[in-house]
Amino acid sequence: MMKMSDERNTGFDTRMFEEEVKLTYKGPIDERILSSIGDYISTMEKFADATSVKKLFKIFLELAQNISFYSAVKVKMNDNREIGMGTLVLKEFDDSFFLLTGNPVMNDNIISILEKSEYINSLDRESLRQYKRDERRRPQGEKGNAHIGLITVALTASNPLDVEVSPIDDDKSFFSIGVKIDK
Repeated sequence: MMKMSDERNTGFDTRMFEEEVKLTYKGPIDERILSSIGDYISTMEKFADATSVKKLFKIFLELAQNISFYSAVKVKMNDNREIGMGTLVLKEFDDSFFLLTGNPVMNDNIISILEKSEYINSLDRESLRQYKRDERRRPQGEKGNAHIGLITVALTASNPLDVEVSPIDDDKSFFSIGVKIDK
């Protein structure tokens, strides 16, 4: 499901906190954060099916790396690396997990991200696999294959991407992706 909000805000709806929230994080996404959150997700195997937790972990890595690489808001670390800022929310329900990530993106990139997400959601599993193979065959650096991660997320979750864009200002919008991982 894809939505374009009319409101100028930073993205997340406060209603998301009404459910069972296991994790929230807002800030820079670097390898230390990936490792800490990844360790936490791994502990969930004690309480949930190992296969669904492994899927959750893989999807978390893909979406968190997207924030780190593609966020329009960067922070300069002490070692002079610039990494992306974003938000992660993990909810757990009886039958599933729901991972929501979001970050600011430049408005120039919105249409292509939404079109790519809509196309990914329109494909069945075999077509997604073929699309991923085709994208991997593209020459390195050719426009388009930055979204292989979104294809991987859709394949791993076996559920559609829930994409929303909310304008922030004339230059940036808040882009969020939610994905359901069945238990």
